[in-house]
Amino acid sequence: MSTFSVFLRVLLLALLATAAAPLPAADSLPATSPLKFGSLTVITENDKYLAGSDRYYTNGFKLSALSAPLDNFTDVSVPAPVRWVATHLSALVPPGHDAKLGLSLGQNIYTPADIHTPTPNPADRPYSAWLYVGAAFQSYDLARGVLDTMDLRLGVVGPAAFGEQIQNGFHDLIHVQHALGWSHQIHNELGLVLTFARKWRRATAGARTGLGADVIPHAAISLGNVVTAAGTGIAVRAGWRLPADFGTDLIYPSGDSNSDRPGLSAFLFAAADGRAVARDITLDGNSFRSSPSVPKKTFVADLVMGFAVGGKSWQLSYSQAVRTKEFRSQASDDIFGSVSLTFYY
Repeated sequence: MSTFSVFLRVLLLALLATAAAPLPAADSLPATSPLKFGSLTVITENDKYLAGSDRYYTNGFKLSALSAPLDNFTDVSVPAPVRWVATHLSALVPPGHDAKLGLSLGQNIYTPADIHTPTPNPADRPYSAWLYVGAAFQSYDLARGVLDTMDLRLGVVGPAAFGEQIQNGFHDLIHVQHALGWSHQIHNELGLVLTFARKWRRATAGARTGLGADVIPHAAISLGNVVTAAGTGIAVRAGWRLPADFGTDLIYPSGDSNSDRPGLSAFLFAAADGRAVARDITLDGNSFRSSPSVPKKTFVADLVMGFAVGGKSWQLSYSQAVRTKEFRSQASDDIFGSVSLTFYY
């Protein structure tokens, strides 16, 4: 049985189990530990995690901070500049909604399958890296369980993104051979990606206080010279005391969410995401000059399974992902692991 068949069967069983359970109009929440300031998350993704490969999407890193609801920062005890921003941004959302702000710093690294040849195969994925900073604005409808996010990322691709230094520096630490083809990476180019995303969440009765499950569909569109794509997907979680957030994601734009914590929680999750890709600079090459490139595939899917454990002030998750082929001459699907650690305060 193929990896995709296993993923899809598990996801389908989880969906059926959740659909068979009663879904309330709103979550019933246990006593929680309220977020005073927000959360800080570190995510690392690498194809060495369980998969043991070193190709295609080979490494990702993201450090992100997401605030508590902005109403927490409108009190007179909060410094005036912070209070001014929180007050004016809170005015942009309808009554009954929470508003949050997020900041992020991240890097993604991509290489061909053969990294030990100084002159890469022109039919293989180009060497490239994407280094960025991001800002996000979230609006959460408390009654309907809907999260809207606008996420803006600014950065650079090419040598200025430090892909060669990070990859080969890590190879030095683990005493393996350098990737030899970085002199053929795509050229420097300023990059921008603006993403609009919506998530919905429906949970079984008692999912926040005991055993239960929830379903989290999503839809998103990204516009920019780095990535232009539109996609949709669904995640399913099942376990003990599911947090009232919007799931555990890979390094996607607008992927972060947080909530007041219910205490000890543990759960399994599975997710599927599909997207139509109009532009991917790491495959299409630079926008305004000739550079290495390969013919990309229009449709790409991610299938993910993992687990998470957490307490009132932290959560740790691990997931394994299979990404379908992103370019026509790609020899195999991409497999990588993702580790996420979040602190709530």
